[in-house]
Amino acid sequence: MNSIRQDYIQAIYRLSKDKGYTNNKSISEYFSISRPSVSEMIKKLIDDGLVIQEKNKIFLSELGDKSAKEVLSKHRIWECFLVDVLGIDGSIVHDQSDLLEHVTSEEMFAALNKFLNYPKISPKGKRIYTNENK
Repeated sequence: MNSIRQDYIQAIYRLSKDKGYTNNKSISEYFSISRPSVSEMIKKLIDDGLVIQEKNKIFLSELGDKSAKEVLSKHRIWECFLVDVLGIDGSIVHDQSDLLEHVTSEEMFAALNKFLNYPKISPKGKRIYTNENK
């Protein structure tokens, strides 16, 4: 999955937290892009089986939810590494983690996760979903 699709499923995941769904307008505002651009990507995500749309409501499918949690876990593992191992200030690691999450292979993620002893919480107090049952 490319980084744009990853960003979209993360955004849908985050925007759906309160109501269980989001909409085109909220996603458009989240990314500061046009609603037609969002509609185009939503169609691709539906074709990929990651998103379900019912009228104006946009949901992640089971696969989309799993994928979003995997990407978020990669992001948060990188936050752990940058803060706990490299000593980088926690207030500035988000942007670096955002870049690194997109280029982290499954093998790299597994090795990094093992090196960090499978943390369950990021330095910002966010859940690392892939480690919850370890």
